[in-house]
Amino acid sequence: MSGSVYLGAVANATVSAYTLNADGSMAQEPLATTTTAGDGSFSFWHALRYPLFIRVTGGSYEEESTGTSANLSGELDAVYLSAPSQMVVSVYSNAVVSDARAAGGLTATNIADARSRVNAFAGNIDVQQTAPAFVSTGTSAAVTPGAIMALALGAESQSRSSAGISIADSTANIVAQAANGDTLAACNAGAGDIASDGTLVAPPAGDCALTMGAADYLRGARNRSGITSISQLNPVIPGNAATITVSSAACHDRIALLGEQFALFASRKNDVQALLGNGVTAANWSNYAGGGTWGPHAAVYGAITTASCNDDVAAFQRELVMAVENYWVDQGINYCHHHIPGWLPPVSPAKFRNSSTGSTSGGDSSGMTCTANRKNDGAQSLTALPHDQINWQGADCSDFTSWAYDFAGVTHDDGNLETGIGTQACSTGDDPLVDKQQAGVLLDINQGNIASLVDHLRPGDLLYITQVAPVAAGSAPSNVANGYVVSHVITWTGKRFSDLRNGPDGSLYDPTTAGQRGSRLGADIASYLRSVNPNQTIPASELGSPDKDPWMIIDSHFAGPAYRPFVIPTAAMKADWYVLNLSHVRRVIDADSARTDPVLAPLVISQVSTSDGDYGKVVSYSSAHSRSSSGGYKLIYQRPKKHAIPTCYRVGTAS
Repeated sequence: MSGSVYLGAVANATVSAYTLNADGSMAQEPLATTTTAGDGSFSFWHALRYPLFIRVTGGSYEEESTGTSANLSGELDAVYLSAPSQMVVSVYSNAVVSDARAAGGLTATNIADARSRVNAFAGNIDVQQTAPAFVSTGTSAAVTPGAIMALALGAESQSRSSAGISIADSTANIVAQAANGDTLAACNAGAGDIASDGTLVAPPAGDCALTMGAADYLRGARNRSGITSISQLNPVIPGNAATITVSSAACHDRIALLGEQFALFASRKNDVQALLGNGVTAANWSNYAGGGTWGPHAAVYGAITTASCNDDVAAFQRELVMAVENYWVDQGINYCHHHIPGWLPPVSPAKFRNSSTGSTSGGDSSGMTCTANRKNDGAQSLTALPHDQINWQGADCSDFTSWAYDFAGVTHDDGNLETGIGTQACSTGDDPLVDKQQAGVLLDINQGNIASLVDHLRPGDLLYITQVAPVAAGSAPSNVANGYVVSHVITWTGKRFSDLRNGPDGSLYDPTTAGQRGSRLGADIASYLRSVNPNQTIPASELGSPDKDPWMIIDSHFAGPAYRPFVIPTAAMKADWYVLNLSHVRRVIDADSARTDPVLAPLVISQVSTSDGDYGKVVSYSSAHSRSSSGGYKLIYQRPKKHAIPTCYRVGTAS
């Protein structure tokens, strides 16, 4: 039996093989012992009995990501239930052993489960049998299991070296990310939890050490994997493209479009919603339990096109996105930290179905996965529901906006919008933090100028909202003082309440039935309708009258996707928290027209500087408009702690 040991290749290391008993205990004396050669290879010249535990100690290696020389401290382990084709010992095999031990010991069941999780994390390869296939730096190669293993080793080396942590700590990072359903290509992320006052707190700074390490390694000068982009790792199974015929009215009318294309939307809903691979199949995607509390990532749906609307493709796409969002509002899904709305998490363990308040988003046993305000029948409740009455299907705000554009096929060519609110809100152009490009253009339409620019918004524009409380001055990261974290995203509908209430489907916007099954209004609508008179709300019967006719947006909030008011102040109504905390806007559809529009061109947000911060690159974005003002209004995009997914901060004073 032959094999190899990698950190880089570990030379002159001692490799010992121990038999394992059925209860997971290990023999005291090794069955065989050997030493690695200069290239990390080894061979056992004895008959081996399985299951088998492999321990590697000592030796030296050249760090894959940096080229520096190092000695192996501690040990690297691997475990085999049966004879492998070859033995590959690395930090990933170490993670298999560590995961199994944490589950109760090195029994066959625990080993098989741990191996499944770590293999899925690394790219659906067998990390204990796949040797890396290195190529010359700067060379492109096919995405083979060997290439993926080479990237996995480089990513681990990069993350460990950047943080200056031990092999044991790096092993723990792999185990944690594998348990959360992450991959080298994607770290589970969304938006923040809903606070007691109805606003959203900042999303947690989740540990994405290996995913961030993979992105950094790919951009580095020592990348020997032959893989040049994270997107090459995505096991994308695109949905079928659809060429449709619509009436002339439906080209510019979301109501007619939804009616005419309802069967297409239903077909897409009932098809496979998830990326396949890493354990997710066409048969198990809707209840897959191996992807952590977030569930599977979204598939990439095919584009929806029509020759009927070629005179104004942008208008058709905007109405298509709005028809899609209306369709999903009508499905009665909840606010959940899930990537796809059709995934129903398993009952056990309890973390999959958790509606606790004031907790960290997803991931652990105390983390909220769904709010307790949406019933199984789709109706919303202003009071928390008993556990057995909660609808456990849904998506949070940034996952919902990404999903809507994906479902409509609008982002088919560019790739889905990132679900992590930080990257979706801040990333534009060449992103130095994440190896992904976000569709569209960012516009400096904010709480300071929204009243004068509201007529320049278009249906489908994404509006980003900050948390209410600022980051305290002097807190980590040190360069962000008195800044606000972007924590929420909503969709502009281009409709006022009166437009909806008096339209062909006006019964869906009756305030007296808000939150009921069949209504598109959130049950929490009253919380947005504050009168200028202290401690008063606007009566539902007065909505739509002069000075009491707010713009309406769609967002997944409170109990899931619904229409809610966006109240720009009038003589009768106070601004709501959406308006008071509006940071900026992303336009996905027909973005180029914004760059040439004389009003919007000065508001286009672009990258102005990149510097080194506490935890890597810090990217600053602003518009020409803000740069010419005295308020210093800008976006800062960076990792809030080591290996965390990026966060988008709004700093300065808007004008």
